[in-house]
Amino acid sequence: MQAKPQQQSMLGAGKLNQILGDKRGLLVKQTPRGCLLELMGCTAKSEYKISGMNPGDIQDGYKISETAMNKENILYALEESNCLIRNFAAESRPMTVVVTDGGEAGGAEVMRFVKPATFPLCSCNCCPLMSVELPGGQKAESQVYIDFPGCLIPHFKYQENDKHIYNVHPEKCCGGFCISCDICKGKGTLYMPFYFHDPNTKAVIGGEYDDPSTPQIRKLWAGLAMECCTTADNFAITFPPGVDGIRKAGLLGLTFLLDFAVFEKKKESNN
Repeated sequence: MQAKPQQQSMLGAGKLNQILGDKRGLLVKQTPRGCLLELMGCTAKSEYKISGMNPGDIQDGYKISETAMNKENILYALEESNCLIRNFAAESRPMTVVVTDGGEAGGAEVMRFVKPATFPLCSCNCCPLMSVELPGGQKAESQVYIDFPGCLIPHFKYQENDKHIYNVHPEKCCGGFCISCDICKGKGTLYMPFYFHDPNTKAVIGGEYDDPSTPQIRKLWAGLAMECCTTADNFAITFPPGVDGIRKAGLLGLTFLLDFAVFEKKKESNN
């Protein structure tokens, strides 16, 4: 019977809006799962615990308050991928990230993100992408690529049902060739914000650069031990105004792609 899957989709959409609809932001906390494997040069499965967050929870631009870190987790995510491919072709690996209800493994599945096998980050059309079929039949897709003239700057394109919604990238300087950094404040070292931009006007959505309340995905400082010894990262998502739970779920997938394509690679090279 065909009616039941449709009913399940509608119930799933309602559950997703119930979980994410009133959240102004999300804190995505990657766990140091498999840290011993990582110390031996292997790549462990990525595991995340996700809680609600407000922009005011960010302190000094680069760290999250202890109160926010201890908030109840509302979602749990775990990567599913082949062990051999994960360790010998980590940048190109195909994977599925299953997101479940509740803060621990074993909850009901809410959504899943799929990343096919791709080339590493580059300027071609075969660079990393992640897609999700959301409850209600909607589809969202994120892709990261290298744009010119900013040849060292990762750019993300977020679209829904083939409609281009956002460009996501850091603030630029030097005519667009470099990422704007502020060593004194830790921007570019302790934290890195990726802002949402209108794909037509290129304007920042919902605020200005260097304002923690401006909609963005901000990579945060996870602590000395986590930063030095693991590939685990923390991210703060501040959503653009007026978005529903479906789009918030899609932007969560963009955050996973940001971690896989940019920061996991960077940490593995440093370690």
